[in-house]
Amino acid sequence: MQTSAATLDAARPAKRALPIIRVTVDARPTSMLAAEPTSHTLFETAEWLDAVAPRAWAAATIEDNGRVLARLPYVMKSRAGLRILTVPPLTPWLGPWIAPKKGKYPTCLSREHELLHQLIGQLPRVDAAVIPAAPEQGNLLPFYWHGFDLTLGYTYRIALDTPLEAIWQDAEGKMRNRVRRAAEKLVVSVSEDIDEVGRLIVGTYRRQGLAPPSILATIARILDSPALKAHRELLIARDEAGRSHAFALLAFDPRHTIYSAGGADPFLRASGAQTLLLWRAIERSHGRSAVFDFEGSMKEEIERSFRYFGAVQTPQLTAVAARTLLGRGYRLLARMRASKRGHSGSADEHA
Repeated sequence: MQTSAATLDAARPAKRALPIIRVTVDARPTSMLAAEPTSHTLFETAEWLDAVAPRAWAAATIEDNGRVLARLPYVMKSRAGLRILTVPPLTPWLGPWIAPKKGKYPTCLSREHELLHQLIGQLPRVDAAVIPAAPEQGNLLPFYWHGFDLTLGYTYRIALDTPLEAIWQDAEGKMRNRVRRAAEKLVVSVSEDIDEVGRLIVGTYRRQGLAPPSILATIARILDSPALKAHRELLIARDEAGRSHAFALLAFDPRHTIYSAGGADPFLRASGAQTLLLWRAIERSHGRSAVFDFEGSMKEEIERSFRYFGAVQTPQLTAVAARTLLGRGYRLLARMRASKRGHSGSADEHA
């Protein structure tokens, strides 16, 4: 599927002598199973995108003799008459990804700038764009040169190349005590129970006076996807009576295990289920992935809970642009939402 070469900003740098860009929906070199990865994280792979945005995503791709040099997946949405370039549900970022190349730093940085210019030049014409980059992609300067604003967010990560006991000892004492107490009365198990997930999500949002988000169908597609069966895990914490207290959805590959979604029964929050779930998720990830990523948060109370696990603050950039007055309104709304980003089920039980 070819997209328009018109850019978000009117002034576009002159074309450079780089390989021809192909923009495609159907190509499979983005597979997580490929011998040579073309993504920073699971979220940028075809398998994930087919589940969270079926038939609705595309990827600007730069190739040289069949080898992918750079790519930037995206989703186009229409809201209130606006054409918006954004990310799908449960997908915190989508690139861009640049193939690594050895060499002197100035040379490598110049190459990266050139490739990013080419990717930006192939984005379709829209009213607004919100492009969150994976934490591994710290250079978005060409987006700024093309008229984007750059905003800074944070996620929290734990390196899993150290012994599990050392990770446990690095956590705050109050977190360890909460895990011990919760483990005395709750059991965490792997589940496929999408109905329980729905109940917990609805309860979480109703407690806050908010309408439940439409992510249940997305979670169901993730659980139903044969391609993701070995790369996702649903954990549910239950008590002796069989009541579900909380859930955590994990997405993982050898590079990262990422806490993608969570929720808790609003009447059982004092049990410490969410804290126990996260620790069990870290335990299960040890030896399976190199990094555990809490995927957020910018909410102060949730940030505090992730920090208690001994997780390291990790910056993450987002490129935001708008071409129209309505687009600028959406950009402001996107910034407000980003400042509140976080997993709703993991906040006040840690405070």
